[in-house]
Formats: sequence, structure tokens, C-alpha cells
Amino acid sequence: MLQSHYRILRPGLMIFQKSIKKFLTALVLSLLLVPFSRYISPLTTIDGVQVYLAYLPMGLLIAMVFIYGRTAIIPLIISSVVTFSFVLHLSFVALASFVFCLIFPIIVCSIIARHYLGARWRYALTDKGMGTRIFWLGFVAPFSTKLLMYLAGRYIQFPQAVAAYFGDNSLMFMVVDFQNLIAASLIFTFLFYYPLRMVLNPNYARAFWRRCVLRDFIGPRRFYSFTWMLCLITLLAVLCSSWGMLQVSGYLVPAIFVLFTLGIRHFGPRLMGLLWAISVWLLLTYNEGFLYGVNTEFALSFILSVFISFSVCMLYMTMMFKKNEWMKRIYHSQALTDPLTQLPNLRALEHHVQCYPEGTLCCLRMSNLEFLSRHYGMMMRIHCKRMVTSQITPFLHEGEQVFQLPGSELLIFLRGQHTDARLEYIVDLLNSKKITWHNTMLEIEYGASYSVIDNSLEELHRTLGQLSFLSDQASESLRVLSLNTRVEYVSDKTTERVLLLQKIKHALNEEEPVTLYAQPVVNKMGHGYHEILSRITFDDELITPDKFIPVIAEFNLSTRFDMLVVKKLVNYLYLHPEKDEQSRFSVNLMPLTLMQKDIAQNIISLFTQFQVPTSSVIIEVTEEQAFSESETSMQNITLLRDYGFKIAIDDFGTGYANYERLKRLQADIIKIDGCFIKDITSDSLDPLIVKSICDMAKAKQLIVVAEFVETEEQRRLLCELGVQFLQGYLIGKPEPLALVNTLR
Repeated sequence: MLQSHYRILRPGLMIFQKSIKKFLTALVLSLLLVPFSRYISPLTTIDGVQVYLAYLPMGLLIAMVFIYGRTAIIPLIISSVVTFSFVLHLSFVALASFVFCLIFPIIVCSIIARHYLGARWRYALTDKGMGTRIFWLGFVAPFSTKLLMYLAGRYIQFPQAVAAYFGDNSLMFMVVDFQNLIAASLIFTFLFYYPLRMVLNPNYARAFWRRCVLRDFIGPRRFYSFTWMLCLITLLAVLCSSWGMLQVSGYLVPAIFVLFTLGIRHFGPRLMGLLWAISVWLLLTYNEGFLYGVNTEFALSFILSVFISFSVCMLYMTMMFKKNEWMKRIYHSQALTDPLTQLPNLRALEHHVQCYPEGTLCCLRMSNLEFLSRHYGMMMRIHCKRMVTSQITPFLHEGEQVFQLPGSELLIFLRGQHTDARLEYIVDLLNSKKITWHNTMLEIEYGASYSVIDNSLEELHRTLGQLSFLSDQASESLRVLSLNTRVEYVSDKTTERVLLLQKIKHALNEEEPVTLYAQPVVNKMGHGYHEILSRITFDDELITPDKFIPVIAEFNLSTRFDMLVVKKLVNYLYLHPEKDEQSRFSVNLMPLTLMQKDIAQNIISLFTQFQVPTSSVIIEVTEEQAFSESETSMQNITLLRDYGFKIAIDDFGTGYANYERLKRLQADIIKIDGCFIKDITSDSLDPLIVKSICDMAKAKQLIVVAEFVETEEQRRLLCELGVQFLQGYLIGKPEPLALVNTLR
């Protein structure tokens, strides 16, 4: 029975003990800090009368109410009575009136603030409800205190030492005294609130250090933070000094406001509030330089007004900037999240890869999801992706995540070793499970592909397309296929096309397997230049352009490949210079290459770096690109021509050219497509087409080149029709560039 009574009473007893402990702590702190706050309150002398610049007990009382709430009232009354009875030697009535004037307005304004802000009105002082706290406790409470003191001074006799504060002085003295109470409430509440909370709660101290201090003094922000702190310390040292720099100190006063305005966008509101309180206390306490020449109540009132106004502005600016940062984080989070599935999107993947540069990217395809979504609707697709993600997540480690792709795919970023085995296990597990949708069991079919990646965003997007292609192949047999950048790890099950892709990627990474060949392009005299062709050698296997060019174009590798060819050609020209500046070689640029915004400038920079004349190279572009509506392609072609490259139109006559376009063609050479050359001796229409092209080229002063010349009969007829240069096996077969002698 006694034990049951004890269990009933124990919670109440613990609450009572906690309340007593809280009360005693508040009492001890109040007894220590009330006299201390009065002692450190800044003072100055005007017309032989001492006046407070900030009566800090006011700020302390408000800080204690913020920390302890109603529990602080009695300790504050007791400590105030004890302190002022010893310090001021007031009569009982005068002492009671003084304590009442200080504490009663704070109690009333706190009750009003709680009414408007709710039970948590004392927390997060710089967040929601800050305006209410500023108005009631920063302005109304000091005003009420001063009004009560003025009324008390009319009916109660106070000693001469304190009579000036109760109305026995000039009006401006009363204004300054009122302002010092406002300054104490607005500015110096933070001076007591944050240090007290840190002393009373070590967890708060650690959180304050980590969130409000440490984050600004490590990483990329540290230089600005240390510089700002150094400027603040230097400025305070100058303003608070009396080293014969009094006039300079006075002129430097606006700099303190500028400095804190700059700090608002960098530091948090809590740290700024504390630093501002410390700075103002130093300025007002060591005021010989700061208040130099200020010897009237009017000037002092103006200075305090400036401090009060800036304090309010700073508090609101810090709050607005904090809200702005909060909104930016929300917008950033939304930008990285798919709105339907609520999964991280491709932009989030880019950020993730930059944070974790080494990993394996896996593309998980649900092959029949497209078909099922046509029957069950789009929400079924979203539901399936969410369910699949929830099934995968337990198998992910630190730094691993699932990302959303449009359509029927998900991306999985894995780290560490044995990712291939882990992915196979995940795919097997998913294939063994079913997903419920409105009481219907859906059997989704899964396949996956994976590849080791680096932190190159350009390479990442290429890899995504390749993985999507391979996952489609894998889903046909519900298996996992590899797309590693190292060919020796490619699975035997990989299709021939994907294996060719691996060889190409290996060649692009190593560069050495890509070999330049050259085929002569000559005129009647045997003079001319060579067209650069390329071959890929892999394990003694020679891969020709008709095999690898379509794969390069399909998987968006054309820019890398073309730039590698140009780089190798420039290196050859650098090592084998010639005095004249005639064209020595022509090189092809694929259509997708010319679609890149800075490709022309990159090519020009390469020639400039090696000091190779641009006139020695002809840039060949397709007829499609020459007459393209793409602004980027046309700008690149124009820029290359302006810098001295000759422009040749390859495959001319295949369908894009017409007379109107030929009139505005900006090029130097046109190469007639081989389809008009192969049967030119047997097809009566082909000579007419070639003759028409030659006549038009002559009018435009263009050079005409005929490709695929393989017989003497073709050569003779083409020369009669007006073709100036010939290219084909009759003229010469492609041979390695190292063996080529330049034609002249």
C-alpha cells in the first residue's frame, strides 16, 4: 500500500523538487547579477551630473524572464530589494516604489506578449514574434517604467543621489534616461540571455558554438569571418581608445554601423545580437574617444537614438535574411526533388557525384512499367517507383541513394566494393516480389546496367544515355549488364554493340589506340592536301570509321572524339612545321560537335597554344551543318572561317542544298558526294548534276572536290566537267599519318 502511494506521489514530488531547484538557481543568479549589471552599466557626466547610457539591470530582468518565465519574478524582486537597499539607502516606501517601477511593467508586458505569441513566447527570440517582443518589452516596458518613476517622484521623496531619475531634472535629462532604458532592453538583453543559457545548459552552449560560430569560421566562409572579426576588433580598439586619436575616433563612428551591416548577410542573428551588444557596451563604457565633444543632453540623445534605431533595423534585417536563407534552402531542396515521386532528381545526382566522386552508377529499368501505366494510369507508375525505392533503401550504405529518372527507370548510386554482386542481388530480390496497386498484384520485370563513374558531369550525362540503352537490353532477360569504363571488366553477356562502345571509350580514355590516317586529295598537277581519317586499334584489331562513327554519334561522344583527332593533328603539325601556309590537311567535324557552344573557340585555342597556323588546316562540315538553322552551328563555322580555317562542305548534293542556299553559302570548298561519282560513267544524269555543281561553284569561286574516284575513266570525265581536285582509291589509299609526305 505504501509503495503504491509512493508511486502516485513520486511524479508530483519530482516536479516540486525541480521547481525548487529552478527557483533557487534563479535566486542565486539574480542576487549575483543584479548588482553586477548595475556596476557595469555605462555612465557619462553631463553638466556635472552623472547619467546612465544604458541601465543594464533592465536588460538583465528581461533576460531572466525569458529564461525562467514566471519563476523569475520572486527572485528578481528579492534580489532587487537586497541590492538597492544596500546601494541606494532608500526608505522602505521609496525602495518598494523603485522595485515596483522596474519589475511591474516587465511582468505586464510579458503577459501581453505571451497572449499574442502563445506558450513558447520566450523561445527563439530572433524568429517568429520578434516584432511583438520588441514592441512590448523593448519599448512599452521601458516607457512604462519611466512613466511610473516620474509619477513616483511626484509623490515620494527620494534621496538627492537618485532624485534626478524620478523627475527632478530637465526634460532632456528625462529623455536621455528613457532612451537608456530602451537601449538596455533592446540591445543588452542579448548580453545576458545567451551567456546565461550557455552556462545553465551545456547542450545549448555546444549547439550555439556549432551552429552560430563554428559554421562561419571553417570551410570557405572562414576567410570572410576572420577578416570581419579583425576589422571589428581594430575598429573597437580605435573608438574606445584615448591615445590622442579622439577626433579620428569620432569620425570613425559610422564605420561600426557599416561593418555590422556587412556582417548581417554572413553571420546568424544570434551571434550578431551578442556581438552587437558587446560592441555597444564597449563603446558606451569606454566613451572618452567615442563621445568626444558630446557634452549636451541633445547630442547624447541623438547618439542613443542612432544606436536604438540601428538595433531595431539590424534585428529585422537579420530576421529577413534568415527567412531568405530558409526560403533558398527550400527552393534548392525543391529543385533537387522530383515533384511527383518526391525522389532526388538528376540535378541532385550531379550534386551527389560531386560530394562522392568515386562510385558506381546503376540504371534499374522496369521493362513492363510503361505498358502497365497505360492501363492503370500515371499514379500507378509513381506508386511503383516509390515502393521499389522503399525496397532498395534498406540495402544502401552511407553515401548511397536512389534517384528518379523520367519514364520507367531509376538510378542507384552505390559505393565500395562488390557493387556488381549487390546490384544482382537487388534485381533478383525485386524480380521475386510483387507490388500491390488497388488490390491488384503487379508483377514488374526488372533489368539493370551499371558503370564505374568519376565526378565529370559531362561524362556523367553521356554515361546515363549508355546505361539507359544497356538496361533496356538487360531487361529483356531480367539480368544485370556491365558498362565499366575498363574493357577488361565487361561482362561476356554484353551485346556486340555495347562491347564496341567499351572499346571506343577505352580508346578515348587512353588516346593511343586512336590512329590518324591520311588520304590524298590532288589536282591535275598532283598537288593538293590530305584528308585526315581515323582508325581505332584494339587488341590488334583495326576498327574502321563505318563501324565506330555511328556508335560515337549515338552515344554523344562526337565532341570528345573530334577534339582528340584535332589535338593529334595539331601535335603532328607542331612537330613537322613547314614555311609556307598552304593547306596541308583537312579534318572532319561531326554535326553534334558543331552544336557545342564553345567548340570553335577551343579549336582556335589549341592552334594558338601550339603556334600552328590555322591556314594549314581545312575544316570539313556536312552539308546538313552548312545549311543548318542552328544558330550555334553557324556561329562556330563563321568563327572558324574568320580565324583563317578554310571551310569544306562534305557530302554536297545529298538533299539540303538548293539554289537559294547556294547563293548565301559561306565556304571555300565543296566535296561532291560519292553517290554522284560511282556511276558517273554509266548514268547519264550524274554528269549533268556534277556539271551544274561545278558551274555554280565557279560562279561562287569555290573549289570542287570529287570523292570516290576509282577509275581512270571517272578521272577523265570529272576533269572535263570542271572538277579541280580528286579523292579516292585511284588517287591514293589512306595510310598512317607518320608515313605521309605533304603534297605540293
